[in-house]
Amino acid sequence: MSKTELSERIGQLLEAKVITQAELDAAVEAFLTNPQVGAFEIASGYAVDLTAAVKADRHATATLKEPTAKSGSRRAAIRSALLLARLM
Repeated sequence: MSKTELSERIGQLLEAKVITQAELDAAVEAFLTNPQVGAFEIASGYAVDLTAAVKADRHATATLKEPTAKSGSRRAAIRSALLLARLM
């Protein structure tokens, strides 16, 4: 499937099996390791600005700012933000 046949949203790439759960998990980990990571190749030929994607999501931003948020909540919020993110 070519890039032009797919929506630009990461969630739709996941549904189309262009990217894997493992690749999405790696993107979440990359953001957690360095929130200023910026551009990240989520799969061969597909890049997303992780920092911009998370900052654009109000829920993810609020969760990450919450000092009592648990690790699982932080990961879920980042993952959700990435599923809605558009490719670069």
